Amino acid sequence: MKKQDSTSNNQLTSSISKEFRGVYVLRMNLNGAGFGAVLLQTLNQIRYCERNNLMPVVNYDESCNSYFFDKSYGNNMWSQYFEPLIPSYDFPAIGRLCDDSNCSLNWSDLINLDDKKMLEICEHDINSIYTFPFADWRFKPPENLEKWYNEQRNKGRETFSKYIRIKPSILSKINDFRKKNLEGYNILGIHIRGTDLSYAPPVSPAEYFFDIDNWISSNQKPKLFVATDQQQYLSTFKDRYGEIVVSYDSSRSVNEIAPFNLKSISPYKKGEDVLMDMYLLSCTDFLIKGTSAVSELALYINPKLKCLDLSLNKRYAFGQDYGKGWNGGVLRETKPAWLLVNKTNLSIVSDNAKKQTAWQGLLYKYRPIYSPIMIFYQRAKNSILKRLGYRNNSEE
Repeated sequence: MKKQDSTSNNQLTSSISKEFRGVYVLRMNLNGAGFGAVLLQTLNQIRYCERNNLMPVVNYDESCNSYFFDKSYGNNMWSQYFEPLIPSYDFPAIGRLCDDSNCSLNWSDLINLDDKKMLEICEHDINSIYTFPFADWRFKPPENLEKWYNEQRNKGRETFSKYIRIKPSILSKINDFRKKNLEGYNILGIHIRGTDLSYAPPVSPAEYFFDIDNWISSNQKPKLFVATDQQQYLSTFKDRYGEIVVSYDSSRSVNEIAPFNLKSISPYKKGEDVLMDMYLLSCTDFLIKGTSAVSELALYINPKLKCLDLSLNKRYAFGQDYGKGWNGGVLRETKPAWLLVNKTNLSIVSDNAKKQTAWQGLLYKYRPIYSPIMIFYQRAKNSILKRLGYRNNSEE
């Protein structure tokens, strides 16, 4: 290594040691995480770094099993879409410092937590950001849900604005689309999740109509920017509102399988599509949404953006109960949004959209009694079947 390079590396290392207690490498198993969840987990690890005076550096390499890792764009999923969290200090730069024998920073000095600890940070730490009252919040629901959401959004806005910067090439595409399709109009953002959503109550397209109609009647030159993962939902809005509906050409699904699970789409496009929708939603004048990390992140990007959350006080939906103590189902798994909503007319608000059946209510009411028994039974049955060779690990 040249003497000049070594001197520069020493200066960088000295700068790190003066400002931070150490270097934390963000790296975890991202299998199963949608793009919004990846961003949320990143923000929460950054907040952990701030609390512990650590420099955050992202290395979401191939071993992280992300749906969005695209080897044709390099060895780090984060750098496909984003700039380094701290300018000049991406993971390759840190690696060069560690490889320089004249620098005091070594590979063994880099800090990283195991997945279990990181999951605790992301799902159980009160200082973390939450896009929905899940995990611990299910058993101790916020007394004032609107206040709780405002607190989460304030944390999200603070951390997002400080650290997250998308690649100029993507930002250019966002600005080009906005100027071509949205500029000069009053824009209502519509975000609606379908496909595999199961942790929160789904909202059907018809449940948006009343508020959309009121907004259109109150605004001149209206346009609707619709972001959704469900092709049928987009078609429903286009059928009702015609040419004022605008959407980005994102990948969408026609069933309960989320787009990030579709092998026909390149990993890079899966992530870029979400970013395009997220940032374009943040450019709208008002947002109507359901529960989703993507729409919450749009609110972090634009602190001035106001929203109406149609799932805010919606506990019962399509026969399911998403209230206190909900745990994803024991006697039956909670069905994905599309499998619940597609049984209804998408243009008419279903009688079952905001309530549950009597039988479902009975099951949830007595769940604390039978849940432990059913869990023990299922585990015992699976263990016996596995010992007998009728079940393998991949089936569990």
